[in-house]
Amino acid sequence: MSSLKDKLKALPNKPGVYLFKDRKGEILYVGKAKSLRKRVTSYFSKQPEIKTSILIDRLYDIDFIVTGSELDALILEDELVKKYRPRYNISLKDDKAYPFLKLTVDEEWPRLFLTRRKEKDGALYFGRYQGGMVREVIRLVKKLFPIRWCKESPLRKREQPCLYYRVGSCCGPCIGRISRQDYLALVNGIIALLEGKMAEALARLQEEMQKAAKNQNFEQAAYLRDRIKLLQKMIEGKELVRTPAPRVLSGINELKRELNLQAEPMRIEAFDISNIQGSNIVGSMVAFYGGLPLKSDYRMFKVRSVERKPNDVAAIYEVVRRRYTKTLARKLPLPDLVLVDGGPAQVNSGANALAEAKLGKMPIIGLAKREEEIFIHKKRKPLLLPRNSPALQLLQRMRDEAHRFAVSYHRRRREKTLYGG
Repeated sequence: MSSLKDKLKALPNKPGVYLFKDRKGEILYVGKAKSLRKRVTSYFSKQPEIKTSILIDRLYDIDFIVTGSELDALILEDELVKKYRPRYNISLKDDKAYPFLKLTVDEEWPRLFLTRRKEKDGALYFGRYQGGMVREVIRLVKKLFPIRWCKESPLRKREQPCLYYRVGSCCGPCIGRISRQDYLALVNGIIALLEGKMAEALARLQEEMQKAAKNQNFEQAAYLRDRIKLLQKMIEGKELVRTPAPRVLSGINELKRELNLQAEPMRIEAFDISNIQGSNIVGSMVAFYGGLPLKSDYRMFKVRSVERKPNDVAAIYEVVRRRYTKTLARKLPLPDLVLVDGGPAQVNSGANALAEAKLGKMPIIGLAKREEEIFIHKKRKPLLLPRNSPALQLLQRMRDEAHRFAVSYHRRRREKTLYGG
């Protein structure tokens, strides 16, 4: 249980998805959280119900994935539950638990709500969604685009607004506070958002904000400004849940097989060192999930232990140790695989740093540039994959991205030194 306690301490206070696993590495349960730390620790801080106590008894390991927003966590949870079908996600026993979202574009003042059946009635349908998340998706969508919540059809005109309007959750079409044209602009923004076109949804919000400001409706403009900021935060984390291309997934599966890993290396962190004759030595770390870059998790390091002469081996040790023993160990999730630029010396140095961080079992490999050999910790012979191998190309892309990121940081450091900035 000590390893579980360490995992609990490492959980960040950020939105994301957590995965409970048994001793064989099988996923027992997938859940989402607005705060990973609060949600997961709640399983251990109170008297659980019978179903939860059975789950905790079988729990051996916890993985988590940080997302950019609560909505991204909802989407990612849905994808992972459908992919792995964990036995304790009971709501997915049959397709009846997958409702749709229905947007009644056939009405004068469209509504958005949950439905179990898809009909040919002129409305737009989105999904299916996991049963436990669909209402939260509705809440978050309407938080961005405040269309009406009432169920009546057709909508009747009123003299007094409802509670939703008073708390800012409805734009008030029933009392004439918004034109039908502007209301439909909000509806089109919802369509773009649910179709995954977040940039288009953002553009529609910005357009409505500018229109409100031009008409001197400053209260509405300020309201839309706040919604724009919220959507921008969602877009920053959206790259985490994009669906990887089939060739990328093939590369991940090939890495698992060739490296004899227990699970697919979905999250991989790659390290590189950059310097010129030992001056301004810096390190970089880039993170990829599902073969896609997670730029919000990139980090730069000013190497402190090596001065005046190049020593990539010592620099790798310092950078890897700082990543997994300092504050970053709590802020970022642990990877499934660590990649360093170099050969056996760099791999052994990184492995020593992992051991110091009490992560000695974490797989670490090196990729040498000249022959593109893959060096695996504690194995004498390097692994040689064909040049057209999806796994090799995935590693090359991560290695090259880590190198690019390190060089760009080194260039900024050097310019700062030269010009006394």
